[in-house]
Amino acid sequence: LVGELAVGLHQAMSEPVKIGGDWVENVDEATGRKYYANTVTQESSWEYPAELKAKENGGEQKEDEWVEKLDPSSGNHYYYNRTTKETTWDKPEKFKPATAKAAPSAGDWASKTDPTSGQTYYYNKVTKESSWEKPEGFVEKKEGGEGEPKKEEPKAAPAPAPAPAPASAPSPAPAPAPAAAKPKPSAKVDKEGDGGGESVDPEGTLKSVEDIKAELDDENSFEKYALDNFKLDRKGMFNSKTSVEKITSWKNELIKTSLLKLPPDLASEALQTFRNVTGYMGDRGSSKEPLGHVTKILSSLMLAPEQLRDEVYCQICKQVNNNPDNISTVRGWQLMVIMLSSFPPSNSLKLPLTEFCSKKLEDDNEYIPKYAEFAIRRIPRIYELGPRREIPTQVELEALKRCAKVTVRVNFLDKKYIMVQTDSWATAKEFNNLVASKLGIDDPTPYAIFEVSSDDEERVLDPEERLLDLVSYWQRLAVEERKGKGKGAKIQEFQFVYKVRLFFDVQDTDHAGIEMMYLQASTDVVDARYPCTEQDSLTLAALQVQEKYGDHPGPGKEFTELEGNDEKTGRPKLQDFLAQKYFVDGEDRNQELIQQILKLYAKLTGYSTQEARLSYLDYVKSWKIYGSAYFFAEPQNSSLRFPSAIVLAINSKGILIVDPDSKEFLAEYTFKDVVTWGHSSNSFVVVTGGMMRQTKIYFKTDQGKEINSIVKAYVERVMGPKTE
Repeated sequence: LVGELAVGLHQAMSEPVKIGGDWVENVDEATGRKYYANTVTQESSWEYPAELKAKENGGEQKEDEWVEKLDPSSGNHYYYNRTTKETTWDKPEKFKPATAKAAPSAGDWASKTDPTSGQTYYYNKVTKESSWEKPEGFVEKKEGGEGEPKKEEPKAAPAPAPAPAPASAPSPAPAPAPAAAKPKPSAKVDKEGDGGGESVDPEGTLKSVEDIKAELDDENSFEKYALDNFKLDRKGMFNSKTSVEKITSWKNELIKTSLLKLPPDLASEALQTFRNVTGYMGDRGSSKEPLGHVTKILSSLMLAPEQLRDEVYCQICKQVNNNPDNISTVRGWQLMVIMLSSFPPSNSLKLPLTEFCSKKLEDDNEYIPKYAEFAIRRIPRIYELGPRREIPTQVELEALKRCAKVTVRVNFLDKKYIMVQTDSWATAKEFNNLVASKLGIDDPTPYAIFEVSSDDEERVLDPEERLLDLVSYWQRLAVEERKGKGKGAKIQEFQFVYKVRLFFDVQDTDHAGIEMMYLQASTDVVDARYPCTEQDSLTLAALQVQEKYGDHPGPGKEFTELEGNDEKTGRPKLQDFLAQKYFVDGEDRNQELIQQILKLYAKLTGYSTQEARLSYLDYVKSWKIYGSAYFFAEPQNSSLRFPSAIVLAINSKGILIVDPDSKEFLAEYTFKDVVTWGHSSNSFVVVTGGMMRQTKIYFKTDQGKEINSIVKAYVERVMGPKTE
């Protein structure tokens, strides 16, 4: 049990040793391994701090700091710096392939199956490394032979990034910081590294413990709740009463009936739930993996009546109260946190549960107050959010056990990405703001997180959608599809993409915002989302070259960056700069286009990166169609004589009705012409005109909600908020 207790009950018994700066070294007594903690930021890691290693090395990066990894989602290799935690697709100058001498012995590796995804991964019993890539020289061995020692199991499969990504994971879960390390309150996100310096609650969505406790009074005690709602008549054939103290305290055997007064069918389910609670906590023997009990509880409760959900909260409270086993108690609190990530207690239990947790803030076990505080602050949050739709992934469950965050990959249109930490309660809106803060964007409003599939289908996330709930949904789809198609079959994958949703004007001083707008515009031009002339395309390509490479090398000097094919993609480099419809797969024509671009490029000498971006944006903003979101729809007004199918193009200027075949603009309505608008699940309606005459136009579409949202945002930006 101790080996799986991620928080480590006894690790703080050894004295922390200062090793430089704000860092201390300690020993995790559960595993015997050293770990490192920052006493100011409360960041903790199994790895020696990169900032200290860099100082000791004089700021020089060593060749062996870079290792080559395999991204299991794409099959491509990437490179990971073990000191700085940086990941990149490009081979670093300092990278040297590992020699055979440095490689772990093939005999130290064992293959395992990740129960969440069904994929095989490999675990090194000596180095504790886990990897999706099959180690060189590895040969599968049969386990269980006579006299053969039992193989050591890793704590968890290597955590895949929720979206296809090279990532710093797989890696061990970070050890918790020592008790002396206190988090430094901050509303800002650390823009360096992998987000370890982020504040606990960057969005300010959590109430303080003091504010929550101020809502409590004597009527909210857990004991009073038990007196009013528990089955106290439960002893012997004559149903003699038990005491509140006894029924709310730890029990070393199974209960024979539910704690709460439940209907018979729910009462029988409550008994099975208690078996899984005690199985996870280790209060009874079980052959099932601990997290197997958790998924059993969640599977039965995700769609269960509210009374049964309250029952499990009460069972957990009972088993952590006066529990003589510290390890079992901590596991019970882990279970409490996991439940609070999945569904809320009822209104009648909300405050009694809070009061129960508040009493544990002074517990003698130094870890219990931390779990209790974490739980107290999440009770109002989950009550506000409501139940989630999906069971958390194994990666998320492991993080919840440690009250930790999950690292998520966020992609951009230029194939770059960042890794961002988030938790089980974060909504898409909060995550969007976090990404904007991490990038240094002043106003996050124009940007959004999109779900993009491997089939290039995309949708913008609903602002209140819970991010990790969506990741769980992706994983469930993957497991189901893999079961249907076979283990090695290609399945649909998803990723998060951060890009422009609303094409508002961005202040020139918001450099990160301008960069995002430029990236969106240049991608849309190259992908031919906008109709433009060949001369437009060449001019914009020249600005794009200036933005990427800086000034032309000068007269008589060669510039070959547009020639040949890209090493990674195999595509002609010119395709990344020129609108698709003007690119011809012929060398002579391509050379002609390149020379025209280079002539224009030479005239841009002196433009800074920011000036090139702003010039590019000024150019495309003059187009009527710039920034349009496109929606297919069927007009329902026969009197307007539109085709049976049209495209609604909505941008910051207004609503355009476009013929999908001829690309002709059939009608244009500025937002000053829009009187009102609305939508249903299968339609969008807009009323245009003035005081004297108005026209109501109906469109049949299954994207009415998103159309309505975009129109509302633009109208409010142009005209001010809509009044009721």
